[in-house]
Amino acid sequence: MGGAGLGLAAGCAVLTCAIAAVMVGHRVRSRRRWGRAVALVREFEEACATSVGRLRQVVDAMAVEMHAGLASEGGSKLRMLLTFIDNLPDG
Repeated sequence: MGGAGLGLAAGCAVLTCAIAAVMVGHRVRSRRRWGRAVALVREFEEACATSVGRLRQVVDAMAVEMHAGLASEGGSKLRMLLTFIDNLPDG
């Protein structure tokens, strides 16, 4: 009986190791795919990055266009309507 129990224990140990090897292999492949996905997102992020200096240029140009549009009709490519609120609703 001792030999059969030892054989059963050895068989279970081999099966457990085989399952663990399959699971580790799956995990490694999954991490590789995840690493490739992260690298792709980082590459896309770098390609789409806009410097702070460039963003400030856009803001300044837009402010100039808005002021020109409000100053006179047809003074800017950005169409603006001179509107204001003289009274806030009270109800």
